[in-house]
Amino acid sequence: MSKLTRIRSAGRHRGKSPAQMRAELDEAICIGLAQQTLIAELTAERTRLEAQLDAAGIELSGAREDLQAARKLNGQLEAVVMLRDQKIDDLQRKIDIGVKAEHVIAKTQEIDTSPVQAAVAPVPLHQSPQATVTNPGTVRQTTWGQAADDTLPIRAAGEVA
Repeated sequence: MSKLTRIRSAGRHRGKSPAQMRAELDEAICIGLAQQTLIAELTAERTRLEAQLDAAGIELSGAREDLQAARKLNGQLEAVVMLRDQKIDDLQRKIDIGVKAEHVIAKTQEIDTSPVQAAVAPVPLHQSPQATVTNPGTVRQTTWGQAADDTLPIRAAGEVA
């Protein structure tokens, strides 16, 4: 190998210059700082998301407690409604029994017969609405086998002839 070839090959394979090394170091520092900034941002985002998760967990826990309380209250309300329905059914049965008992009592009580007695009180025949009167002032009197030519005048009660 000639010297020229050696110099050319050495120039191609030689190490980096201090300026190149300083530039690469600066670039690596910038990349490292960018990575640290990115890590800090991601850490802050993770912390924020963890806080949201904790808040959601607390809210979920409260919602679960509210749900359990609502279910317990719903069970109590169902029991109250069932008790109310039983009481209504019992009162309806008592009312039905009371109404039937009133009908029985009404049937077995004495009936006031004074209006009936007043309506069917004995009336003299000549004052009866069913009597046929041809001459309202006289009553015809007949005997067996005789003609009814003679008539008797009608007198009011207590009137003397």
